[in-house]
This record gives sequence, structure tokens and C-alpha cells, in this order.
Amino acid sequence: MSTPQHPESGTPGQQPPAYAPAGTPAPGSAQPTVQLPPMPQAPQQPAPAYQTPAQGAPAYAQQQPYRGAQSPAPAPVGTTLDKTNTFAFLSIILAFIAPIAGIVFGHMGLSQIKRTGDSGRGIALTGLIISYAWFAFLAVFIVLYVGFILMIVGFAADSASSYMY
Repeated sequence: MSTPQHPESGTPGQQPPAYAPAGTPAPGSAQPTVQLPPMPQAPQQPAPAYQTPAQGAPAYAQQQPYRGAQSPAPAPVGTTLDKTNTFAFLSIILAFIAPIAGIVFGHMGLSQIKRTGDSGRGIALTGLIISYAWFAFLAVFIVLYVGFILMIVGFAADSASSYMY
């Protein structure tokens, strides 16, 4: 068996040249290089000294000393839960559990909100929208389910009638 010849080496059995790290030219090869112009240096100027305010300038108020991280908690702010219509809350809760009850309570809540001026109109509308969407989804699902069952029964009855003797 013979030793392979590399195109770089003219004689058989000679070791291939060692590879140089990336970015350095291989020995014996000339790479074009371009000299970059020197970077311009920014003029070195001393930082301006701190100037004191003029005599006529207004003096700032004395700052309060730091009292530590323990400051009293702010007083709790009251919620508007007592002013929100109860039927509106029931509408949005029942929209996920029983959509028909959510529809009923949503309409009752909207009529009470219109009469009394309670807050919660957005909650009642959200409950109504979710309830109607769930109701429509359930109605379409039931129609498709019943149709699928009737289709299977029809195919079974049709195939059973062809095997009569």
C-alpha cells in the first residue's frame, strides 16, 4: 500500500502542512491587506467644575431625613362591589354553568341597571354574550349529534334489509 500524495507536497510520505487558526494566513500564502486610517482622537477636555448657585437664586427646602423602609400602609380603598348589580354578577357566573340561566339573569340585570342606575352594565353584557355563545354552540352540537346518530341508524337499517332471505 502506498502513502497518499497531497497536492501541496511534492514527495510521498511527507506530512501535510499544519492548519493555522482561523483568521491567520497560511504560511507561504499572500493575502491582500489594507491599511486602515488611524482613528481620530477626541480632544481631552477637563470636565467643568461644579458651580455654586448665585446669591439671588432661590434656596431649596430642607430634605426630610430618611426614616427607613417601614412606612405606614395606605388606608384601604373601598370597592364598588356593593354598588354593582347582583344579577349582572350572577349572569357572568352562570354563563359558564347554565347558559339559559345566564341569559335570564343578564336580561334581568340590564333592566334593573336601566331603572336604578347601578353599575355593572358591562358585566351583564359580557354574561349575556357568553351565555348566548354557549347556547348556540350547545344547540349546534346537539343537532349534529342527533343527526349523526340518525345517520348511523339509517345505514344500519339499510344494510340489514339487504340480507333478507
